[in-house]
Amino acid sequence: MTLRGESSFLNDELVSKQSNEIIEIMRNIQRVIRCKFGKIAKQYGFTAQQLCVIFYLHHIPSITLNELSEHMMLAKSTVSGIVDRLTKQGVVIREIPEDNRRIVKLSLSEEFKKNNDICNMKKAYISDLISNGIKNMDPLEVEKIIYGLKQFSLLLNDDDEENKKF
Repeated sequence: MTLRGESSFLNDELVSKQSNEIIEIMRNIQRVIRCKFGKIAKQYGFTAQQLCVIFYLHHIPSITLNELSEHMMLAKSTVSGIVDRLTKQGVVIREIPEDNRRIVKLSLSEEFKKNNDICNMKKAYISDLISNGIKNMDPLEVEKIIYGLKQFSLLLNDDDEENKKF
């Protein structure tokens, strides 16, 4: 094997090792986020997915089931089941517009909004998940994390753009 071929092999091996490490770190981050989000949701008497629906409906009232399932990146049937349970609890209301009877708009019920401070629910989630984690860190270290995440996001987005060309 030539020196060039050996160098290429070692580089491919390093890239593979680093890729696997990034994937493992991302899986761990997802696991931690899911776990913490689940604990916060449980405090309010909801599942993580139910709380996620509540946050979306608070942010985007009168959204359709299709739109909601796209935002949540879940199957329509999955989101429909979540919405059904929230409707039975009086959290979500379904409205059929007069001008288009084929769609159903989803919103939070006035009763639920009156009895719950959704902004505080979101703040608790963000605070518990991120703010409490970084508040005792060196601000320069936090900036490095932010920079690294931005760069990785750009890298992934650039990769998506390249794949769309073909």
